[in-house]
Amino acid sequence: MEFNRRQVLKLAGLGLTATATPGLLAACSNGKPAAGDGSVKFEGWDYEATLVQQNLDKFTQASNIKVNYTPITSAQYVQKVVAEFTGGGGPDALYVYDDSLAAWVEGEYLQPIDGLPGVDEVYSSIFPGNAEAMTYQGKRYGLPYYTDSNCLIYNAEILSKAGFSKPPASLEELESQAAKIKSMGLLEHPIGLPAQLSDTWWAWVWGLVFASGGDLFDNQQAPIMNTTDTVTKDVLTWLQNAANKSKVLDPASLQLLPVPVDNAMKANRYAFTIGARYALRDYNDASKSKAAGKMKMALVPSLDGKVHGTISNTRMYGLAKDTEVKDDAFKLLTYLGGLDANKQPNTAKFWFQERGLGFAYKAMAKDADVLASLKKFADPAIYAHLAEIARPRNVLGVAWYTEFETEMHKVVQGVLSNQVQPSAAVASLAQSAETLKKKYS
Repeated sequence: MEFNRRQVLKLAGLGLTATATPGLLAACSNGKPAAGDGSVKFEGWDYEATLVQQNLDKFTQASNIKVNYTPITSAQYVQKVVAEFTGGGGPDALYVYDDSLAAWVEGEYLQPIDGLPGVDEVYSSIFPGNAEAMTYQGKRYGLPYYTDSNCLIYNAEILSKAGFSKPPASLEELESQAAKIKSMGLLEHPIGLPAQLSDTWWAWVWGLVFASGGDLFDNQQAPIMNTTDTVTKDVLTWLQNAANKSKVLDPASLQLLPVPVDNAMKANRYAFTIGARYALRDYNDASKSKAAGKMKMALVPSLDGKVHGTISNTRMYGLAKDTEVKDDAFKLLTYLGGLDANKQPNTAKFWFQERGLGFAYKAMAKDADVLASLKKFADPAIYAHLAEIARPRNVLGVAWYTEFETEMHKVVQGVLSNQVQPSAAVASLAQSAETLKKKYS
C-alpha cells in the first residue's frame, strides 16, 4: 500500500508511521469483516466492557437493532481504529477522543451529524465547552459519552491538622499551606502530580494555565506561551520553585502515572493533587481508600487567587462516514449519547451513577438522583461550578496536537528537574509548535 505525503503526516499525528502502518493495516484488514446482516458494528476502548454490553443489550431489546460490539485495549485504540478505517473495515459507530476528532475528520473517517433528529436539542442541553469539543470547522461530529474537568483535590484532615480551615485559592497559598504541612512533619512532600512521560495528555498542566486565565495558543492555534501570554511561564516558574526551592512537590512525580498518584492520595501520602473530578468517587470510597471521608475538591488555584477557569475533556460517540447502516447507527448514538423519548440523558445518567463519570448535560447537575449520588463523595455546587467554567484545549483542531503534547511533557519534566528554566521552556514550546505547523502545512 502506498501513501502520499498528506496521509503519512496524518497517520504520524495519530501515532502511526509510514513503515509500521502497512503491516498494521494488513493485520486489521484480515480481522473481523463487516457483518453484512444489517447490524451495527460498534467499537470503543475497553473501559467497563461488561457494563457497555449490558447497556447495548437493552438497546437491542427495545429497538430490535442488533449491535456487534468490539472493545479494544485502550493503549491500542487509536492505532487500531485508524488502521481499520484506512484498510476499509471500520466500525459504523464508535468512541472518539476530542484529541483525535480533527485528524479523524480530515482522514474522512467520520461524518457530521448536523440536521439529524435531536442533535440541535442535545447541543443546546450540554455545556458550551463540550459542544465546542465535538465541533470541527463549524460542523458537529459527536454526541457526548462523558466529560470531566480538573480540580484541586485535597485532604481536609491534613489541612485541619496544619491549622487551615479552607483550601488555597492561589498558587502562593497552595505552596504556603504545603510548606507548613511539611514543616510540621505531617508529610515530607505534600503535593503529588503525575509527571511521568506518557502518551496521554497532562491535564494538570493545562488546568494550571487555564485556572490563571492563560492559554498556550490563540484561537488561530498560533503559540502564545512565549509572546503575549506570560501565564504559562509564570506557572512553570511556580512549579520549578515548588519542586526545587520549597520542595513541597514530590520529586517522585517525575516517575508517577495517574494511578500511583491516586493510590498515594487514598493512602494519605499526599495532601494535594490536581486531577479529574470523578477521582473523588474512589478517594472517598471506604472499601478502596484509607482517606475516605477526608477528600474534598476545590477550584484549581490560580496565580492571582481569582477564578478564571479550568480544563475540560470530552469523549464522544461518532458516526462513521462510510457506514451502510446510518439510520440504525445514529439510533444507537442517540440511545448512548442523546436524549430519550422523555428528553432524559439516560445513558449519561447510568454512567454517572455506576462509575461516577462526568456528564455533559447541564440539567443533570440538578437531577435529584444525581445529586443524591454526588453528595456521597463531592460538593455538588463545586462540582457543577467546575463544569461551568471548564473549557477545552483550542489546539485540538490541528492534526499535530498529539506530537506537541509529547514535546510539552519533556519540557515540563526539564522544568521540574531544574534542568530547563521557565523562559527557555516556553521558547522551546513555541518553537516546537511552529515546527509542527510547518511539517503539517
